[in-house]
Parts: sequence; C-alpha cells; structure tokens
Amino acid sequence: MRTLEDDLWIYFGHPNEYWRNKCSRCREKVRRLKVPVLECLACWKVEIWSGSPWFLEAMGQPAHEMHQADGLQSCGLERLCSLAFKLALQGGADFIAKISKHPIQVVRTGEPSSQYPEAKTDHLLMIYASSVEERESIRLKICSVLGFASEASGNIPVRRGCWLYDPILGPWQAWESHRDLHNGQSSYLQRFST
Repeated sequence: MRTLEDDLWIYFGHPNEYWRNKCSRCREKVRRLKVPVLECLACWKVEIWSGSPWFLEAMGQPAHEMHQADGLQSCGLERLCSLAFKLALQGGADFIAKISKHPIQVVRTGEPSSQYPEAKTDHLLMIYASSVEERESIRLKICSVLGFASEASGNIPVRRGCWLYDPILGPWQAWESHRDLHNGQSSYLQRFST
C-alpha cells in the first residue's frame, strides 16, 4: 500500500497518474470553459468526517460527546486512519483517498447534508471514485468494514467534483448533466469534454 504525507494530508494510493492527469485536465478546462466538464462529472468523493453522526454511531460514540472533549478529535483521526487502512487492504491499488492530519473546515456540500458534523472543523477521510457504481461500492465496503447493514450506506455523504469550483460551476446537484452518464453523453458533455 502506497502512502505519502505532506503538512496537511496522508495520501493513500498516491502517486496516481490517472487522478493526477484527470485533476490537471479538469483545472485547465474549468478555468478556460467555466462549465462542468467530463472530468468533473466523472469525479465523486465519498466523505467520512470523524464527527459525522453516522460515523460516531459506528464507533459507539454519542454525537453530543464529540464537542465535550478535545481529545476526541485525535481519537477521530485514529479511527479514520484505521478505517482507511482496512479499506486500502480490501481495495489494493484501486483505493485512492486522503485523510486530513489536522481538523479542516467542514464544507457541507454533499448529500445527505444531515450527516455532516456540527463542528466548524473536523478530520476528513475523502475517498475518490470515477462513477456512481464505484462510489456506491465504496459506501457498501465502508458499511461492511464497520459492521453496518448495507442500507446504512446512504448515510455516508458524497459529492461530485471539487467544492472549490462551486463558485464557478454552481452546485453540483444543479449541473445539467447530473443525469446518468451511462445512458450516453449529452451533447452538452460532448461539446465540452475536449
């Protein structure tokens, strides 16, 4: 299992040429075209915040206790690391993720919004996926590792694209091509994917 670290993140499955090239193309195209491009549309993030209500439940930690002790933040990081290593062992080289080494701003742009932590900052495990099928498979694996029923997978927040581009592209839920990409690309996608 390959991991890298910088001042903010622990990266799993990096360096990864596919994602590096995809993100580079996405940045360039969004900057130039200012519309959601194929690289944005085929980019999903599964977000696991250490203070998410569903994650605290999985860890046997009542949500109201999260804000009562600073030590729980470091405990949350340890739990996210443990989960990431278990998922990496199952996913092998296909597991692409990163964990914040320090609490970062909680950006509540995914769905379901009710599963974000109440705190302004928290540790984040973010797992990358290229399709809805891969995203859902990751959610199911998370439930399996944590001993949850598969129905609980819908409690794990997901989003499409990078929240940094929301001011340019608008919310991902409103993108014209938010519909199923596997039923053929719309002319909108074909026009802006090159």
